[in-house]
Amino acid sequence: MEESDYDYRKKIALQGEIGSFSEMAALQYFGPSVDILSGNSFEEVAEIVKRGKADYAVLPIENSQTGGINNVHDLLLTENLFAIGEVILKIEHCLITHPDTKLEKVERIYSHPQALAQCEKYLLRNFSRCQIIPVYDTAGSIKQIKESGDLKAAGIASSRAAYYYGMQILEKGIEDNPSNFTRFLVFSPQTQIPEISNKTSIIFAVVSVPGAIYRCLKEFALREINLTRLESRPSKRKPWEYVFYMDFEKGLSDNATQEALKALDKCTTFVKVIGTYKAQANLFTFIEHPSETPSP
Repeated sequence: MEESDYDYRKKIALQGEIGSFSEMAALQYFGPSVDILSGNSFEEVAEIVKRGKADYAVLPIENSQTGGINNVHDLLLTENLFAIGEVILKIEHCLITHPDTKLEKVERIYSHPQALAQCEKYLLRNFSRCQIIPVYDTAGSIKQIKESGDLKAAGIASSRAAYYYGMQILEKGIEDNPSNFTRFLVFSPQTQIPEISNKTSIIFAVVSVPGAIYRCLKEFALREINLTRLESRPSKRKPWEYVFYMDFEKGLSDNATQEALKALDKCTTFVKVIGTYKAQANLFTFIEHPSETPSP
């Protein structure tokens, strides 16, 4: 018997385990009635969606402290994923251990490289004697400590990860800057234009000649389109060749956007639309609800 539309739970692919910030972003966007499919890498997440095993993917695109997520930028250059939504999530990191671990006994600290970078000063100040070990995921570091029973290890992750795995929070809010937010995009395997969209993301490249970038940016300034982000990345095709990632405050269907993109064709070597979506107006602090935390 086929599952009815009423009973169908959207399947969301993301990098990381239950309790990761990506999972929290997915719950913030879709609500609790979803099935989470975890991948060990961003490439694996894209593959899950491409094979039709998931309806959507949620990927981090940039952090307010450490900047763009380079691996995701590189992925978007080659994969056919289309952004349809945005989530901006406040990031609060916790130092988490096995319930029987004492703070002074900690010798190793595990977490995702982004989380370690966001807590660098805290770690230098309090744990300069400890080995700092990067792993694939924040919540994954807590899962690893739980399964190994390591009493000399700690992980950096969300409070949600600690609750889910039944672990101990030794300290909350250990990020170096309390104004720490990560921006996520929600991706569909097909091009979808939301009913309301006021923000668009693109990738483009130019020939390396004087004034090339100016000619591109001019097309947006002439139409009074506000650019919210412009970032360059190596193309990885030739040494010192770069592509540019841009976000701007207009929907893809807007006449001004269509005119700007048409003009951009004349001064770029290629333009790729990453997606169009409704910009998030508020910065979310994730609120834990017991009904949203599945049992391990």
